[in-house]
Amino acid sequence: MQRASIQQRPARFAGETAVPPRHEDALAVLAAARTVVEHGWVQHRWYTLQAAPGGRRRRFGGIVPLARPDHSRVVEACLVGAVVHAAWQQSPRPEHANPAIDALWRTLFDPEPADADAVGPVSSPPVRAARVRDLTTWNDRRSRTRSDVLDLIERTAARVAGARPADVA
Repeated sequence: MQRASIQQRPARFAGETAVPPRHEDALAVLAAARTVVEHGWVQHRWYTLQAAPGGRRRRFGGIVPLARPDHSRVVEACLVGAVVHAAWQQSPRPEHANPAIDALWRTLFDPEPADADAVGPVSSPPVRAARVRDLTTWNDRRSRTRSDVLDLIERTAARVAGARPADVA
């Protein structure tokens, strides 16, 4: 059963404000996705898989991969692939990636949301698919760099955490 997006977990430390579960999930996935992109970033596919001994590296997926990769062998990923891989590392639930996808999309295409929520409400499957397509297209632009992708992840994490990007150390 999915948690309501308005539910909040109690603060862990004195003075700490409670963080909504979708925000916690987004922050955890974004932190892990950053590590994936730092390790290796690609364009025009979601993943590159480590080769079996004596084999070649395998490129995996176009805009939407048709099969599930062996996540234990991912060595490079695009922005969306990194988010999906990071979510897989944390949870068996495929939807664990959704808050991070929503937050990344809102950072790029809705920089000042009217509701001031960096993650936003739960998106319908067609909306999320469109957001994945938008993020994949953004990642694959010829002029895009790994630094651009890492910057987007950092800006998004700062928004989700409630800090302005300049305030993040």
